[in-house]
Amino acid sequence: MANVTDPLARTVHGKDPQNLIEYITRQKIYDSIYWKEECFGLSASDVATKAVELKALGGSYGANNKPTRFLCLTLKLLQIQPEEGILEEFLMNEDFKYVRALGAFYLRLTGRPAEIYEQIDPMYNDFRKLRFRTPTGWKITHVDEFADELLTSDRYCGIALPHLPKRDVLVSAGYLDGPRRSALTPLMEEQSGGDAERFLEKLAENGNAAAVVAMSERRKRKREAEEKERSFREQVGGRESSRDGRRHEDESDRSSRARRDDRLRVGDRDGYYSQDGDERTYDRDERHQSSGTDKRKKEKKDKKYGSLFKKSSSKSEKDQYKSKGSKSDEGGDGNGAEDIDYWNAERAKLGLKPLKEG
Repeated sequence: MANVTDPLARTVHGKDPQNLIEYITRQKIYDSIYWKEECFGLSASDVATKAVELKALGGSYGANNKPTRFLCLTLKLLQIQPEEGILEEFLMNEDFKYVRALGAFYLRLTGRPAEIYEQIDPMYNDFRKLRFRTPTGWKITHVDEFADELLTSDRYCGIALPHLPKRDVLVSAGYLDGPRRSALTPLMEEQSGGDAERFLEKLAENGNAAAVVAMSERRKRKREAEEKERSFREQVGGRESSRDGRRHEDESDRSSRARRDDRLRVGDRDGYYSQDGDERTYDRDERHQSSGTDKRKKEKKDKKYGSLFKKSSSKSEKDQYKSKGSKSDEGGDGNGAEDIDYWNAERAKLGLKPLKEG
C-alpha cells in the first residue's frame, strides 16, 4: 500500500500521476533504501522538511542506476498530490533553493503551460549554485540554468517531460500577457535610457569582457543580415531583368507570328506558297517562271516529234485526202490510189519504204 497513489488524487495528462516517471525508474525508487526508510507515510509538510535536507539534484547514478533523494521526493509528491497553495509555498521559498527546485520540477511535470511559465519565470532572477549528480559524477549548475532547462528541454534528470508549447504561442493565444521581462531591464533603463545596445557599449568601454563579446556578436549578426539583404536584392533584380528580356522576346515572337499569319492569309487568297526558313511567304514571280519553263519544254517536245501526233494537223491532212478521195469517188475513179498515196506520204515522214501497188 505504500506505493499506491492517493485515492483522492486526480489524473494528470490523462493518466496516474506516478506514471509520469518511467516504470523501470519507478521500480528502482520503490526498491531503494531511502524510499523504504524515509518516504513511508509522508505528508506534504513532511516532504518539505525532507527537501530542506537535500544537498543535490539529479536522476539516477552509479552502475545500478540508483535513484537520488531528489527523484524519490518527486515521486512522493506525485503520489500524494499536494494542494496548489502548498506547491506555491515550495516555489516562493527563497531560503532553501532545493525546496524551490523540487517544487519547480513537480510543477513542470503536472502543471498547465501558462501556469508553468508564470511560476518558473521568476527563477531566472535566482543565480545561486546547485549541485547536480550525473550518472558518472558531479557538476555545478545554477537556479536560472535549472529553470531554463525545465522550460526548453524534453528530458531532465532522466525523466521525459510533458510537451510544453512555446511562449510566443501562448502570448498570441492570450494565455500570457507578454514576453518575459528581464531583471536587468530596470538597470538598463536607468543607465542608458532604455537602449540595450548603448548600455552594452558603455560596459564594453569600461572593459567588461562579456560586453565586448556581446557587441562583437551583435556587429557580426548585423553584417550577416546586411549581406543577406544585399544578395536577396541582387537576386530579385536579376530575376526582374530576365523577366523583362523574356517579355521583349515574347513580344518580338508575337509580332513575327502576326506578320507570318498576314502573309499566310495573302497566300491563301492567291493559292500559292513558297517555303522560306520558318515562314511561308507568297511568291508570284516563281509561279510565272515555272509556267514559262513548262511552255518551253512543250515546244521542244513538239519540235522533236514533229506534227505527227498533233490531232488537229493530222485530222486536217486526212480530211484533205478524204476530200480528194470523195472527189474521185464522185468521178468514179482512183479511190484506192488516193489512199495509197496518203499512207506512202505518212510512211515517208517516218523514213519507211513506200507501199507496193497492186
